[in-house]
Amino acid sequence: MKARVWDRFHQMPSGREFEIYHYAEDVLQPVWYHAHPYYEIYFFVQGHNRIIVEGTDIQPQRGDVLIYPPGIMHRCIHLDTEITYERFYYYLSPEFLQAISSVDFDIPQTLAQMTADDHYYFHVDSAALDQLIQKADEVIAASESLLPADKLMNRFRMGQLLVRSLTMLTTNEAMPQSEYSSRMSALIHYINQHAAEQVALNQLEEIFYASKYVLMKEFKEYTGITIYQYLLIRRILMAQEMIQQSMKPKEAALHCGFQDYTSFYRAFKTRAGVSPEQYRKMIGK
Repeated sequence: MKARVWDRFHQMPSGREFEIYHYAEDVLQPVWYHAHPYYEIYFFVQGHNRIIVEGTDIQPQRGDVLIYPPGIMHRCIHLDTEITYERFYYYLSPEFLQAISSVDFDIPQTLAQMTADDHYYFHVDSAALDQLIQKADEVIAASESLLPADKLMNRFRMGQLLVRSLTMLTTNEAMPQSEYSSRMSALIHYINQHAAEQVALNQLEEIFYASKYVLMKEFKEYTGITIYQYLLIRRILMAQEMIQQSMKPKEAALHCGFQDYTSFYRAFKTRAGVSPEQYRKMIGK
């Protein structure tokens, strides 16, 4: 089933509470290493793929589920384009998660506990997956209506789908995750920890005992993007989180490692689709 598409760096449009998609396709576009400022919950239906999440490597099977918290970098690699790749997934804003929570069932806290200690990989059985696909398709079909009452009803449907998904997932332990490249895993974790600092390639050479040219080549093969692009994405994600916490954009730029506001402004607008000030106003609303 083809759903509505938002194709700006795999991002949900600002101001949306949720987006949901269900795809089954043979002609596949590469998905580069990326992250979101909101949660993504991804269900694998069929295909022959590899998924990399923050330096860990997964070859998903039918019913496997990935939960990507805000800021977690991930990508999908297609190992066999002759096999149909089917999945459904949804994006969830922090505001939506909080709005549909209750005193007894705090959804943001539940998701944080599920993904603690870098556990992002879960599983549901085939029957449960079929139930969730049916519910997801109902939300997608109903989203075509622009009537206010229908939009409100669909908000309830999305909440029900999420709660049912989490109920199924929390009955199972997180699946084991394997390390694909120890050097790339260590490099990614190092950049994450030092993203707000000035990360120099010469410095990385000394830390990882490899020439900068080898590191750049391996990183590009592993993630699909350059070290510089990854660092830029990480810094913008940090800035978005700081602005959400009421920090002024100019202060966020300094805290995220940008030397001047002009370069921050340009990078932020390219990544987020809006200027830092526009983003701050949308968050305020």
